[in-house]
Amino acid sequence: MVKSGQNLLISEGTDRNCSFEKAANDTSPELPSDVLSNPALLFLYYRIEQILGIKAGSEALKNLNSYIEETCGAAFIENPAAYEYLLTSREHIFNISKFLTVNETYFFREGVHFELLVNLLPEFANLKRPVQICSAAVSIGCEAYSIAMLLDYHQKKGFDFDFIIDAFDVNVQAIETAKNARYTSNTLRTDGASWKYILDCYLIQDRNEYIVSQNIRRKVRFFPHNIMRGFERHYDIIFFRNSLIYFSSKNRLIVINNLAESLFNNGILFLGITETASVKHPLLINRYHSDVFYFQKTGACGLPEKPVFSYTYSEPEKNEQLPQKPPVVRENTSVSKEIKETYTRSKDIPVDCMEISDILKTDDGKSNAENVLSKLENLNQFSDINSLDITGSQIAASAVYYLHTENFSNADRIIKFLEKSNSGTFTKFLLGEYNFLRGIFDEAEKQFHEASVKDKFFWPAFYRIAGLAAEGNQTRYEYKIKKAIESIELVQKELPAQRHYECFMGGFSPDYFRRILERKLL
Repeated sequence: MVKSGQNLLISEGTDRNCSFEKAANDTSPELPSDVLSNPALLFLYYRIEQILGIKAGSEALKNLNSYIEETCGAAFIENPAAYEYLLTSREHIFNISKFLTVNETYFFREGVHFELLVNLLPEFANLKRPVQICSAAVSIGCEAYSIAMLLDYHQKKGFDFDFIIDAFDVNVQAIETAKNARYTSNTLRTDGASWKYILDCYLIQDRNEYIVSQNIRRKVRFFPHNIMRGFERHYDIIFFRNSLIYFSSKNRLIVINNLAESLFNNGILFLGITETASVKHPLLINRYHSDVFYFQKTGACGLPEKPVFSYTYSEPEKNEQLPQKPPVVRENTSVSKEIKETYTRSKDIPVDCMEISDILKTDDGKSNAENVLSKLENLNQFSDINSLDITGSQIAASAVYYLHTENFSNADRIIKFLEKSNSGTFTKFLLGEYNFLRGIFDEAEKQFHEASVKDKFFWPAFYRIAGLAAEGNQTRYEYKIKKAIESIELVQKELPAQRHYECFMGGFSPDYFRRILERKLL
């Protein structure tokens, strides 16, 4: 699942030619001796770390090795290609993760985080849209159901808000357990005993098991996913607790970066109580409130003074259908002469990124976006910008706003209109961003490439290309990263007074993205 302003930082199929010689030269002092002395285990250790980010123990590797030998019908030395196939198929990776992950969880674990959620309930209503919540590395589902129970309980007590919960884990077996929603008494611990009054409302006892009520089960969407691949969408709150310990130090950076990028500005990140002190990220500030430490994503216009939500994002349209790609107008069609002239006449209306940046500084560009949209309401599909009292920069800024809020219906309409008036770098990039956020990566990469060809200084396009190249081979991936860094360097060296391209990337500076790119080369 990759979406929400996220980057494809690693792929299950990346660098498939990893050799034992390289592994031996990169050996870690943490590796057990029985792994070092066994080629199959050593291979599995490094491939698992590369694919899932996890530092697998020797017992887990031995169990996995036995499973793969049984599946392949041969030992690794006899059939290395079969091993590699099992480790590059997403379906098999989700399956073999059961040997590598620990499913230790219970309801309302580390209850201080849930207490803070209760304190934030009045703020939820101010969002004017459903609260977007993610329970990452959810294991068998107790955390996600605890969140849903808590919020549903207080909804019924009179708090006016709605919520959406996504929950994922790389272990497909754990996800199936979560969907089944049947639990033993082991998931009811003294640590969560203070929440018994809520559990009693939603757990139905069936002999020696407890079943989560159907209305709570409907509020959580469970699915298998590898966190190393980023997130599908943005969230107001992300729970990712007591899992960092299983990742190698370099992969923790990737995971934390994925988490930070997938939060809305001022969004909340909960890590395990013992994990908070070890995490530092330029977009995350450590907060303390109601006897709990947590992280809050810094806003583009400065840090908030207190732990509140300050979103200006619009509520997505309910049951919104993804718009279709615009029709291609070919020379041999029966398109009227008037229509063709409209396309030709209205090309190259100026779009200025400095103006876009200024527009977005006022309420994130919301008022401008609503103004542009209202002026388009009564126009037919062949009207051009010359008939409106708005500039190309205002139209582009409104497209940026609707893309950032994931209102794809409005973004599609505005970008199509802009396309008739401007065929430049910024329009190509917005087309790419529209497809990128919807998960149409092949089309997005093509449009980002067109933007990069038009302007070698336009580093946002190069950055997106580098992220998408993670799905290819390692040589190509590194080459694209270096090209993106080169574009940033060109801007900083030759256009120091005109560096406003960050308006296309959520307001974050090229230095921030450069640091991400440089870490990927390590």
